[in-house]
This record gives sequence, structure tokens and C-alpha cells, in this order.
Amino acid sequence: MKQLVLILISTLCLSFTATSQNTVSGTIIDEQGQPIPGVNILEKNTTNGFVSDFDGNYTMSVADNATLVFSYIGYKTQEVLVNNQSVINVTMVVDNAQLEEVVVIGYGSVKRDKIATSISTVKGEEISQQVASNPAEALQGRAAGVQVLSSGGSPGASPQIVIRGITTFNGTQAPLIVIDNILQPDGTSLNAVNAQDIESIQILKDAAASAIYGSRASNGVVLITTKRGKSGKATVNVDLNYGVQNWDKIQAAGAQEYIEIINTRRANDGTAPLFNPDDFGAGTDWWDEVVVDYAPVTNANVRASGGSDNIKYSGSLSFFDQQSNYDKGWYQRVTGRFNVDFKISDKISVRQDLSPRVERWENTPGLLFNALRIDPLTPVFIPQSERDGRNEFSIYGLSQNLVPNPVAAIARQFNENDFFGFFSNTQFDYKITPSFTLSSQIGLNYSSYTFQNFNPEYFIGPNRQREINDVNKGVNQSFDFVINNTLTWDKTILDKHYFNVLVGFLYDSENFSNLNGFRDGVPSNTNENLRELNAANGETVRVGGNRGTTNILSGVFRTIYSFDDRYFFNGSVRVDQSSKFPRKGRTGIFSSVSFAWDVDSEEFFNSETINNLRLKVGIGEIGNEGVNINSQFFSVGTDNFVLGGQAVVSNFLSRFGNPDLRWETLRDKNFGLEMGFFNNALTLSAEYYERVSENLLFSVELPNFTGVPGVVAQNVGSFESKGVDLAIGYNKQWNEFKLGVNFNISTNESRATELAPGNDVLLGQRRPTLGNRFVKITELGQTVGLFQGYETAGIFQNQTELNSHTSEDGTIIQPNAQIGDLRFVDQNGDGQLDDEDLVTIGNPFPDFYGGLGINMNYKKFDLSMQWYGTFGNDIYNGNTEYNRAGTQNLNVLAGTINEVWSPTNTGARFPRLTELDRNGNYQNPSDLFIEDGSYLRLRNVQLGYNFNIKGMQRCRLYIAGQNLITLTDYSGFDPEVASGGLINGYGVDFARNPVSKTYLLGLNLTL
Repeated sequence: MKQLVLILISTLCLSFTATSQNTVSGTIIDEQGQPIPGVNILEKNTTNGFVSDFDGNYTMSVADNATLVFSYIGYKTQEVLVNNQSVINVTMVVDNAQLEEVVVIGYGSVKRDKIATSISTVKGEEISQQVASNPAEALQGRAAGVQVLSSGGSPGASPQIVIRGITTFNGTQAPLIVIDNILQPDGTSLNAVNAQDIESIQILKDAAASAIYGSRASNGVVLITTKRGKSGKATVNVDLNYGVQNWDKIQAAGAQEYIEIINTRRANDGTAPLFNPDDFGAGTDWWDEVVVDYAPVTNANVRASGGSDNIKYSGSLSFFDQQSNYDKGWYQRVTGRFNVDFKISDKISVRQDLSPRVERWENTPGLLFNALRIDPLTPVFIPQSERDGRNEFSIYGLSQNLVPNPVAAIARQFNENDFFGFFSNTQFDYKITPSFTLSSQIGLNYSSYTFQNFNPEYFIGPNRQREINDVNKGVNQSFDFVINNTLTWDKTILDKHYFNVLVGFLYDSENFSNLNGFRDGVPSNTNENLRELNAANGETVRVGGNRGTTNILSGVFRTIYSFDDRYFFNGSVRVDQSSKFPRKGRTGIFSSVSFAWDVDSEEFFNSETINNLRLKVGIGEIGNEGVNINSQFFSVGTDNFVLGGQAVVSNFLSRFGNPDLRWETLRDKNFGLEMGFFNNALTLSAEYYERVSENLLFSVELPNFTGVPGVVAQNVGSFESKGVDLAIGYNKQWNEFKLGVNFNISTNESRATELAPGNDVLLGQRRPTLGNRFVKITELGQTVGLFQGYETAGIFQNQTELNSHTSEDGTIIQPNAQIGDLRFVDQNGDGQLDDEDLVTIGNPFPDFYGGLGINMNYKKFDLSMQWYGTFGNDIYNGNTEYNRAGTQNLNVLAGTINEVWSPTNTGARFPRLTELDRNGNYQNPSDLFIEDGSYLRLRNVQLGYNFNIKGMQRCRLYIAGQNLITLTDYSGFDPEVASGGLINGYGVDFARNPVSKTYLLGLNLTL
């Protein structure tokens, strides 16, 4: 054995001696003489490599007889023989063929010019510019036809992505998420992906593009491609940033103004003052007591990549920490991603991706609603002399208007949430011939979510107490797997006929289980170790659990054909079988076709200005299975009753199943135009689309005489969505200055063209404070989710106006109104105000929305900005119900005394102050609550400086800000609002935590 080791060592020494080394250096520039950073330099047939620095320089040791390979995206690869040279300078030449961008499509990728469907691309470097827990936030304003709706300023909040409007009444309109060709489970949050790991995001917007994904693609598809390793020297990228988040203070009335408001209200109603101003000072500033001015956010990412021709790797590790602007509430995440590509032979390749992640968070309370309503006369704590016999959760002041003390609410909040996720993607590719490739892929997705809530015992007042504490714990687990088997034929025949044909068989299985328990009587309020179900000894015990599985078996076929790079055809068919539907309705067939014509490739087309002109059209259909997995089944429930003095367990029909359920189907038409001017320095894309969904899956409540309990899932109704997407780009370089401008704007209208039988109207957002009326309405033939309420005609200014507000027969319409009250419009002229007089008073959906991105580079400086705005939309400002009225002695916004009607302020927008409000100024939904919600927001701005440090390829220091500027006439806290689902919640504002302003300092390093 020792002899063998000596022989091996001697052989290695001889080989190193025989091969002399040479140090080569040089500079890499483009055809304009500008240095190119990031060029890969590889010693051919070895793993020895280097990457040029910011100034295009490189230095590496190679063999005397080595050949250097210089490669960079968008440029021709060059090979240079060293031949004992010590300095080798290289000028890279643009490769027009490589500039034809390769885009990811369903189960494959092709050059963009072969695609005749509607696909938007957002590059990874654009996503990584914005620091957020969820990459979806960085999509806002970057793709035409795509809306990203904020979920507020709470850490870890997951925004909602809406692609081309509303076409279904079920679910959240969330698109299908696909990561590296693996379909993710329904409800997947993009929190699962670290933004720094994203190579690109493709958004499939029309049915012709997304039909390949069939039943789960009715709301569009978001395809995420993660970064992979490249041949050459290993590189390490480090990205660190730290920042703080801030909310603009919302000024509520102080004690003296509050007293003036309350006493004025009572005086207007003829009652005595309630408070003496001399008895109180400045009062409690609840905003300062509750809100933390600056909440930190930390983000750190490390990524290493490299490899050889046979093995390429990419690995990353990231940490994200975001604190809320309260003393409670935070979100932490650690993610890893490890991608390896193996080239086993010229025919066989394997890739393995692993991505674990751990998330922990404490729920962020929504305290603004109460912090702005509670009276400023109440102290945070009761006096020390009154605390005897009270525990630490019972020492807080009891408000005079019975609004819960928000500081006490923070102290009593104890919840922990832990999430572990693991994603694995294994792909085997076998190149049968140069044209035929067989791919087999299996994706595994495991997640485990656990939560724990503890509610302590406390007493603040008779209506603010919990007599016995309790603990609630639960665990939800899911295991999903996807198996894709595809065969692809990719070939060009006779130099003019290009074919890309795919056939595949797919299987998708989602499996979940949950278990939770509740018990009261925890032995201690303060000992965290005793907050366990087994430690509790109370009599109230509740347990529950469930599990389920949904499966989809699919077959797919797609063909991409082009003739002479002028005429393009894309067609696909997918057959799905879903276990959510009964056997006879289980199969759905979804197909699509699209055509494109490159007019600029025709001989008759001759223009020095227009160098690209493409027309395209596409039609297709996709399905939606957004229904409960048990909707097809009849279920029997049990309950306890007392009969004849005895406890009796009875059985009853708890769910009425529908054995006739079938797919909801969406049909789509898309017409597009693409143009390029001045050698593609200026680009334009315009598309018009129509989307019609049929056989909507509605949960319908049947008439009482049927005896059917609850609701029954049925295929009824139809929605229609239509609109225009427009995108304009300009990219130009003048010597050392580069400018990139990208602008997009979109319109959309979504209407209900058919509803469930007997239901011409769908109502939402029932408000108990407004007479139990609904403020949202979806009517047949109208835009979905409009606002409804009473129309007002100003404020009564004198007695004459009061007396003249009558019906045709002289009936006083508002007999309880006084001067200074709202004047409501009697729409049907019957002399009374009732539900028949409710009309549409606003539209939450914008006339158009869009984004503007600007990128500039000069020498070592770079500046980027991203703006987003919506225009022509209304907001229902529900906060007006209390913050201008003072009803129930609630606090108001500062300055309210100057905003309400009075004999000296007759031009005010808001009616007079009144405690009794007999006219219902603030107890009826009306256009008083409707405001223009248009806004323009600077979502992200970043200024960077690139510099050199010896031993590093690139160093960049940057400062950034997010949401720094918002231009709007909306008087509320944040114009990005939603309260509930998309149809019935969009545009409704009830003091949700606003989006934060964020200030960041960051550092990028490449080693």
C-alpha cells in the first residue's frame, strides 16, 4: 500500500514539473472600447477559470500551451491560444443570435422569437433591487397586465398577484406558481423563494401561453427560474443590507380638542357638556404609546457558484429579519438553495435542486383601528394605588368609550409560529438523438407549520376581562409531489422549418393533515414553560383534526413551429383528471392555438426606422378546480341535544353534495403588436384581450323549502374580463452613460355576465355599524365588487332646504334631519329612504394602472427608480365612520373641528357634530365615505457606487429607499388597501397597517 501511495505522489510531482505555468493578464472591452465586467475566462479542458473585474481586467495562471475561452452572454465566444504570451487583450463582438432571449415556457424553454403567446419577463436583477420578504413585491409595476396588491405593512405579509382581472368568484385569484418546472401547491407564497436566487420570472398572461398547465392556470402562471452554476472559476457573491422602517404619524385629537368635539356634539343635541377641559391636560398620545418609530430590517445573502463542463453548482444561504412597528410582531426566515448539474455523458445529464427553509414569526397586531378611536383622556395604566390584587395584565386603564386599550392588547399577545419547508427537484435528461430528449422529473415539497397561542387571565373592567386563561396549539403538515415525464423533439429542417414538439404525462398529488387542541386553565400566567396542553387543567377541552388528498393526472401535447423565421404557430392540448370532481365530470380538456407574423422579415418591408414588427393572435381555454374537495360528497354530522332531560347524540345531513360538479372553464382571446425602432433602442408592445369564464363554481344557498342545509357547490354563472396592456421601453448608451426607461400601463374591466339562478345580485362587506347593510355589490351585467350606498346632495344649509326636501306629494323625506346634516337622495321618489334607494356610489378598480422604471449608469455610479400608480379608482374610507364623527365618544383625527359643518364653516365636507345622529349621517352607507384613491408611489429608489478592492472582482455600496414618496388626494392612511377577498374587499379601508417607508444601506461583494 505504501509503495502505491509513493508511486501516485511521484507521478503527480512529475506531472506538475512537466507542465510549466505562465501568468496571463489583460483587459476585456466591447466594440466601443468600454470594459466588460463579469466575462468568464476558462482554460480549455480544465476547471481553471476567472471572471473579469469591474474594469474588465483579469489575471490568471495557465499552462504555456493553454487555450483561453472568453464567453459572455450576448457576445460571441472566443478562443485564444496563449503561446507563451503574458498579455492577452480581447475585444468582445456582439452575437446577434445570442441576443435572442431564451424564455422559460411550460416544461421547456425556447427563444423568445418562437413564441406567439403573451409572456412578460422580469429579470432577477430587477427583483433583487427591492428588499422584501416576498419577491412578489418587486413585481409591482414591472409587467403590463399584472397587479400586485399589498397586504399591508406587517412583517412577512404576502401580497396578492392578479393577472388580467377577475374571472372567478372562488378563491383569491392567485396565479399558479411554478418553480423550475415544478408546480407548487395551491396557496404557495413567494416567501418560499429568496429574491437573490431568482434568475428570471416569466408571467404567462393569456390562455394560449398557460393552457399547457390546464386546470390550475385560470388565474395565470408565474414561472420562476432559479440561478444555476456556470463553468469557470468559482465566484462568491455577498449581499448585505440593513435598514429601518417608518410610518408617517397619523395625528389624532389630543385631550383638549377631543373634549371640544364631544361637548360640541352634545351642545348641538341640546345636552350638557360631558367633560370640563380644566380637569384634563394634554392627555394620552396613543400613537406614541403603541407605534415604534423605526423598526429594523436585516437581509444577508451569500451565494457561491462555479464548476466545469461536467459538473456545475450553485449554492446560497440567506437570512431575513423584519421587525414590526409595534412592540409585538416580527418575521424571520432562513433559506438555502443548492442546485447541481451533472453531465454524465454526451447523452445523459442529471440535475438536483434542494431548497430548505425555516420561517418563524410572531403575528403583527392590527392596532391602528383602536389606537385612533380610543379617547385620549384614558391613561395607559391605572394608578399604583389601585393595582393591589391585580396581575400584570390587569393594570391598564379602562377607556371611557369602551375601546380596548391597545397597549394592554400588545401586552396580552402571545403567539408563536414556526414553519419548515423542504423542496427537492430531481431531473433526468436523456438525449436519445440530437433532436429527441427524454426528461423525467420528480418534485417533492414538504412543509410543517406549527402555531401556539396563549391568552392570559386578566381583568380591566366588566366588559374587558378573561376569567380563565387558555392555550391553543396546532400543527398543519403537507406533502406534495409532482412527476413529469416529457419527450421533446427540437429540430430545424431545410434551414426554414423549425419544430419543437413536446408530449408528456404528468401526475400532481397534494396531501395535507392538521391537528389542533385547546384547553383552558393553565397553572400560570407568566411561566412560559407551562403554556402546554398537558399542563392546563381546565374543564374546556377541544380537539380537532383532518387530512385529505387531491390528485391530478394529466397528458400534455404542444407544438411550436416557425417557417423561415417569419410565420410562427404555437398549439397545445392538455387533458386533466382531478379528484375534486365526481367521476363523470372529472376530465377536462384544454387547448390553445396562437399565431405570429414577423412583418419586418418580409421582402416588401423596408424601413430604416422600424426594425421589428410583429403581429400575433391567440385563443385558448383553461380550467379552474377552485372548489372544496368535499363538495361532491354528502356528509353526515353529529351534535348533542337535550331530549326529555337526557343528553342525546343525533345525526343530521350537514352537507349536501353535488354529484354533477364539473370544471369551471375560462376562454381567452389575445391580439398583440410588437415593434422595435432605431435598432431596438425603442420598443413597443400592445395587447388587447378578452377573457370569459363559464360554469363558475359558486357556493349557492338553496331556498328553505328544499330542506337542503347550508350551501351547495354548483356550476352557474359567467364572468368577463377585458382590457389593454401597453409597454414601452427605451435603452441607449452614450459613451459612458447608459439609460434604460421602461413604462407600462394597463386597463381592465371585469363584469358579471351571468349569476346563479335567482341571484341577480351578490353582496359583500356587511357593516353592523351601517344598519347591517352591505357596502359591496356585484350586479348582473355590471363591474364586479362596486360600492353601494346612498347618494348625497350636499349638506342642509337652512330650514328652507329642509322643508323643500320632499316627495311629489309633499312628504318630508328626512324628518329627523337638521341644518348641517347630510341630504340623501330619494332615488325612486316614494318619500322615504330605504334599501330601494341604494345605488352604485363608486368603483374600487382603476381606469388604468402601471409602472415606470428608470435605470441610469455613469462610470462607477448607478441609479434606479421604480414608480407604480393606479388612476381612476375609488376607496371606501370606512375610517370616516368614526374619525370625523366622534360617535359613541370615539376619538377623531386632529383638526376635525375645522372639517365639520358649523354655522361659521358652511362649506365643510363633513356634516355637523351630533351625538344622537338621528339623521344617520354616519349610520348609513353613502358617498360621504367614497374618495378618489388614485396614487403614484415611488416603490424603490437605489443609488450605487462601484469601487475596487484588491482580491475582489466587484464591490458596490448602495443606499436605497422604498415607498418614500406617495402622491395622492386620498385622506386615509394608505391608498393601497383591501379588506377581505378581492371582489368584496378590494378598495375597502379599515385602518390596516400601512406600507412602511424603508431606508436601507447595502453592500454587494463578488469574490
